[in-house]
Amino acid sequence: MTRFPRSFVISVGAFFGATISGCTFSAPQFESAIVLAQGIIASDYPKSSDEPATWFASVDGTGAVLNPYVSNDLIVFANADGDAIAFDGWTIRSVVGFGLNEPLSISGKDGVRTFTLAGQTTQTQCDEWRLAELIWSQTCSNGPGEIMLDNEGNIQKITMPIGDGSAIVTLRVAK
Repeated sequence: MTRFPRSFVISVGAFFGATISGCTFSAPQFESAIVLAQGIIASDYPKSSDEPATWFASVDGTGAVLNPYVSNDLIVFANADGDAIAFDGWTIRSVVGFGLNEPLSISGKDGVRTFTLAGQTTQTQCDEWRLAELIWSQTCSNGPGEIMLDNEGNIQKITMPIGDGSAIVTLRVAK
């Protein structure tokens, strides 16, 4: 497993215990995906030689290539450069790196969502998630969020405004 700098691990707040193989994961079956990943780790069967999934990420115009890891009840997209985005299956929960001076913490799903960066908080009001065709969308007062799925229900792209909406976080699976 790749070693991350101590400050990176502390900032993300978790030890990355498992990689997710394949290109995508499915949020509505998030708990099943975690159980599956844990089963793969505990398995005595030989591991696949497939490379872990690769995702492209952008935070306020700064991009990175990330790999997904399971950490507690989150998917953490991270790289060895210290860039990381934690996602709970519906909402991005934290952003580290990407040129930010401090980690960004996000709480709330529907209703009030709070963004905390360097001790400063910003809040937005968010409606419930709604599914239309293959796109889950959520309207917030700081802008729209989307989770785009493929025909099998796997997440292909995640977009969420952060703070006052002047910055956007985008994650998309590499093709």
